[in-house]
Amino acid sequence: MKTRLLQSFSALLLAAAVLAANNALAQQAQIPSLQVCNETAVDGGGLVFLDQRQDAAHSGIFTIKIQLRCDPGGSGYPVGFVSMEIDLSDSSLSFLESEAFEQVTTTGKHTPTAYMNGRCRAVTETGNPADGCRFWLMIADNGKGETPDVVGFLAFDGKGNRISYGTGPLRDGDIFVAPSAF
Repeated sequence: MKTRLLQSFSALLLAAAVLAANNALAQQAQIPSLQVCNETAVDGGGLVFLDQRQDAAHSGIFTIKIQLRCDPGGSGYPVGFVSMEIDLSDSSLSFLESEAFEQVTTTGKHTPTAYMNGRCRAVTETGNPADGCRFWLMIADNGKGETPDVVGFLAFDGKGNRISYGTGPLRDGDIFVAPSAF
């Protein structure tokens, strides 16, 4: 009887431990962080040349045009556009334009930098649309001195496949990013 009672008690303890472990591993519901942009203005365009992304079929160039504003005292939503023409090796896109900005943050006073992401419309090198396009973009405004502005981007399709990327200094053009107190 003692053995049977001990076995039943051990089975009960094991079941409780398994249940507790499963509950501990279950993902808890989380409230997403508030994504309100700070006061932001980004405006301009230019050309980036990446010699390592040049080959017989690609020029190694991407161009960007951007106009973006966000007033947290107003609607709190970023408004504007970004468009890019892309001719890089290791990229399946030829064109990308914003559909919506989801997050924008600017930081820095002397070389203000804007970080943003959102949804996009994109065209592949074969002329087909890239379904579910998402983009991330970083722009550093290095002023009018010797250091050029820097642009970096990354784009994925709806299946999570990287469809384009590139980062480099502007060879031609200028992009203004409003300074931020942060």
